[in-house]
Amino acid sequence: MSTTCFWLIRHGETQWNADRRLQGWRDIPLNETGLRQAHLLASILRPPHFDADIDIILSSDLSRAADTARIAAEHFRKPIETFASLRERNYGIYEGEDWAKLENDKGAKVDFDAADWQIDQGESLAQFQQRIEQAFIELAQRYTGKNVLAFSHGGVIDMAWRKASGVGLEVPRPGPILNTSVNQFCIDGQGRWTLLDWGRCAHLDETALDDVI
Repeated sequence: MSTTCFWLIRHGETQWNADRRLQGWRDIPLNETGLRQAHLLASILRPPHFDADIDIILSSDLSRAADTARIAAEHFRKPIETFASLRERNYGIYEGEDWAKLENDKGAKVDFDAADWQIDQGESLAQFQQRIEQAFIELAQRYTGKNVLAFSHGGVIDMAWRKASGVGLEVPRPGPILNTSVNQFCIDGQGRWTLLDWGRCAHLDETALDDVI
């Protein structure tokens, strides 16, 4: 079996991102900054900045990812297939809350990084990890040997980075996952993940794109 290559991209900014509110499965649209980021992203998903022959375009079914895909990948002239399996982690009863104020009933900070802690009406981190890894394995099998452009969420990208890097849930990530950042990994026919490129976000420096917009 052939290797499937993924270019995995985080959606543009939403107002809840800007306000540091927990989104999860809430379908929050792009704000003006997010729309601008999606258009900037479109400008670097073209030669000479991007020269891969994209076969398939996928997205989470949440609008902030699907709308980023629609804007940024329009020039590929391909349909966008949406998958609920590529959604952000389900944060259940905590969705909509301010990150800075998330506390449990004992006044302690909610530990979302505890692998087996079951969120009420949501997912544990371990369940989320399993969902995302299985989603990409199934997509790699479905689109074997293809180049896939996928639009999703920060937590999804974190899970893919961990799997492709061979690190556990307890390992600190070296940097943030920015809106519309571009990340690349492959899954071969034996199910092995390989990290290729991570965190590309030069397009977010609008001054650097004056000559290509």
